[in-house]
Formats: sequence, structure tokens, C-alpha cells
Amino acid sequence: MAGRLFRWPGAVRQSVISQTRAYASKSAIPTFSPSSSSELNEALDRFRQDLFIPFGLPKRQRMSMFKQKHAQRLRDEPISISISETEEYTLQPKKYTDTPTKKEAIRVIKMMQAAKDYKNFIPFVSGLWGSQYVLEEAHWQQIMRKAREAGKLPLIIECARKSESTGLRLRNLDVVRCLFFELHLAAQKAEFKGPEVTKALGMAKHAVDIMDADLPDHSYSDSSKNPKSQPLVVATLLELGAARAINDFAGKDEGKEVLGYVRKLLAVVPKGRYQNAPAGTTPRMEVHRWLHEAVTVYNGLRLSRTVHGLATDKALHRDMSSLLGEVEKSLKELLEDPKRVDKDNTYWKYARELLQG
Repeated sequence: MAGRLFRWPGAVRQSVISQTRAYASKSAIPTFSPSSSSELNEALDRFRQDLFIPFGLPKRQRMSMFKQKHAQRLRDEPISISISETEEYTLQPKKYTDTPTKKEAIRVIKMMQAAKDYKNFIPFVSGLWGSQYVLEEAHWQQIMRKAREAGKLPLIIECARKSESTGLRLRNLDVVRCLFFELHLAAQKAEFKGPEVTKALGMAKHAVDIMDADLPDHSYSDSSKNPKSQPLVVATLLELGAARAINDFAGKDEGKEVLGYVRKLLAVVPKGRYQNAPAGTTPRMEVHRWLHEAVTVYNGLRLSRTVHGLATDKALHRDMSSLLGEVEKSLKELLEDPKRVDKDNTYWKYARELLQG
């Protein structure tokens, strides 16, 4: 045993020399640029020092830090290793219980406010994924809402594009619905006019392309499980496409894009989906989800009615009008029930204004 103790530091150093370069070439430990606040800087540095670097090291070095039998040895004979050409890191005894939590990770993201803060967003998320911190669907939904409020939804699309390093795959139905609803809200804030509509439509199309590349349609034996076939997803594409046609092309359907979205929406909406509003016993969260989808479908169909050429297809126009009427009736039924309406919810107010307008 004495011989092993004597040789241990040198053995580790020799191992690191041969392993650190291989590690860095695959997935470099994230570095962060200065943010707008010292509190955020400290939080980012804590994650880097206590999580990202330890979990970025080769297994042998990482285990030497977290195994308590090595703790005293590290204190007595500190070992510094090179983690890049310009940075060294000293191995220190650590406990898994002392590493930052996912809750703290979400708090760090919520601390990001200024543009310079968001330069650290993707490196931070990549660091979490590289450290085996798998963000759950609810976490991503929180992050998406925060990104939309900050005008940073393009970062979410970039995360999805870099899914191998960020862990964000557009496969979960709730995550995809959330992303498209946030795109809807971004355009809604701009009253479906101006460059925000074009930006939102571009992001929506990019998201669909990412889903296509990740899992083609034939990968789904049940089309209802295909994220791209969700009514909310197709309706968002429709309302954004129709709004852009109205605003940028004087109502002309360039490339028959709006026509394609209308046909797709009519194909993916299950028969009778909007014949009735959710029953009074339906949980509030499900009612909100139904409302979000129904309003987006309603607005997409409403806007598309003014796009040139769609009315010439009599059968299509009939089906559009029928679905529009069905959704409108159910929305009014829901919104006019005083026991069901959440008067303080801004989206309920928007739905009412949309129907009254």
C-alpha cells in the first residue's frame, strides 16, 4: 500500500497528460464571459468550478476528487492539471451532495437579463448536459418562457440545433407545444405585424426542419405522437404564415404556403376536437392547454380567410369555415362561463378580445 501511495500523484499526473488533450478535443469545458452582475458571475463560476470542470475530467481524475478515501491524500499533496493550453485546475476533495442542483441551474438562467448575460446561455446549458444534468420537460418549458420574455427565443432554436451538446431534442410533445406557443405569444405581442412575425415564422420553420432531421415522419407509427402533427404546431405555422402574407405581400399567398398549412391543419385536427369546451371537472392546467390550442387554431383560420385564393377552393373554404365556427362556439362557451374563467389570466383576456374583435 505504501508503494501505491508514493506513486499515486505521479501516476495521476501522467494519466492526465495523456487524457486531458483527448477530452478537450471532444467537448471543451465551457468558459464564460463577464456578465452584467457580480452575482451572476459568481454563480457561473461556482457551476464551472464545482460541476463542469470535475465532470469534464477523465473518470480517474474525477473519481479521485469524489472518493473520500482520496480526500486526505489530495489535501496533503495537491495536484494541478492542465485543462486547456492556458488554464490549470487543482484537484480538490469534493462531495456529490455539495454540487449545484438543477434548481440552482434554473435560478442562474433566470438571473440572465442583459444581452451580455445571454452570451453565456448556450455554454451554460451545454455544461449542464456534459455534466449529466438532464433538464426535464418542465425545466425546458420554464427556460422557453424566460427566453421569450427576454426576446431570446433564437437561443432555444440554437439549443435544439445543437442537441448533441445541449440535450434539447424536439421530441417531447409538451416541450414542442410550449416552444410553438411561445412563438405564438411573441407574434401576438407585436399584434401579428412587422418583423417579429417574420422572425417567429422563421424560427417555427427552423424548428420543423430540426424535427425532420432528428426523426422523419416515418419514425412515428402513430401520427398523433408526431410533434409536427400537433394542431397547435400547425396552427402556429398557419397564423404566422397568414399574418406575413397579409403584412408583407398584400394578402398574396407566396408559394401557396398558407394553403399548405390550411390543408395540413384540417388533416391533423381530430374530428370533433372542438365541438365542446372542456367539461367543468377538467383540471385547470388541461383547460389552459385546450384554450391555448383552440385560440391559435381560431386565429390561424381567421387570418387565413383574408389571404387571396383560398376561397376559390369551395370544398376547402367550406371545411375551414366549419372548423372556424366549431372553435368559435366552444371558445365562447368556455369564456362565458363565470365559474370557468380566470379573470386575472392575461391569455383569457386576449382570447375574449380576439373573439369580440
